Amino acid sequence: MEKYVTLVYLPEDVELANQLADEFAEKHVDVHLFEKHDLKQKEILNDINKSACLILLHISEDFDYRYYLREIVRADNRCQTVAAFLQKSTYQNKYSYNEIEIKEGYPVEALCNDICCIMVGGFKLRVTPFNRGRLRKEAFVYYNSGNFVWSLCYLLKLFKINDLQVKEKIAAAYSTLMDSDKAINYYSICLPTNGNLGSQADICNNLGYLYTQTRNLEFAERYLKLAIDNGNPDALYNLGFLYETSWAYDSKMRRTREAFDIYCQVLDSKTTSENSKALAKEKLTEQAEKLLLRRNYAVAMQYFKAIGNGAKVAECLRNIKMLREAYEARKRQQAGK
Repeated sequence: MEKYVTLVYLPEDVELANQLADEFAEKHVDVHLFEKHDLKQKEILNDINKSACLILLHISEDFDYRYYLREIVRADNRCQTVAAFLQKSTYQNKYSYNEIEIKEGYPVEALCNDICCIMVGGFKLRVTPFNRGRLRKEAFVYYNSGNFVWSLCYLLKLFKINDLQVKEKIAAAYSTLMDSDKAINYYSICLPTNGNLGSQADICNNLGYLYTQTRNLEFAERYLKLAIDNGNPDALYNLGFLYETSWAYDSKMRRTREAFDIYCQVLDSKTTSENSKALAKEKLTEQAEKLLLRRNYAVAMQYFKAIGNGAKVAECLRNIKMLREAYEARKRQQAGK
């Protein structure tokens, strides 16, 4: 099996096929594109025989699988076969393989991620005590070069419950493919069973962030606070992000003001990362400008102070002074009457 995927598409679906190939290219996965004309083209059949994944794309019309059935069955013994369709083909129910229904508004990036997650699960790789060490090194090389798809193909076959590095890399690779549920599962088994989380602050932070993405807000808050207690440099910002965005999913978690107070703490903290500080500064600047337009000068001044924008602080002070003078003048006018 070679490290590429075969994509067979209908002539009318060439635009989507090219977009899908571009998404795979960004993930360092080579795609061999074949337009469906003559189903008995020798080069297509030879390509399927060595492919790591066979993708059958049919959006515009029915896809006649009859001449491909033998090749599909043979390919399915070595790799995964994926049918991506808008409407089921007449011949699709004859064989069982992976199916992805492309509904309206389904992003191409999401389709690519879903196909990758199916492909890595069915990747065939023989692991023995003699080649395990070499394959592990290859998997780490793929991972460190940003080639998460092929790295995950290897790591899943090398998985051992006591190998923390492999488990963490599997979780991180699934996270890049936007499969949050599997990433959470693998990060969860990385945590120690004795409750000593001192060395696992990064994992707690990743779990908190992933639970935020999946809208499991209570677990997100719990793991982010654990990560903060154990000194993770990004967890404080992620907690602020949770409080800022969670109100859209759960009205009981509406803590927007507290979120921006946390962003101020991020800027003051000596332990938070530079990336978190930059993101917090961006959030505070945007919110302070909104408050300035709403004439909420006191809170806007607090945020401008946190980000070190002296000119805006002076502007807020002038506006507060003008409002106070107008208020005093109005009181004197009322007292004179």
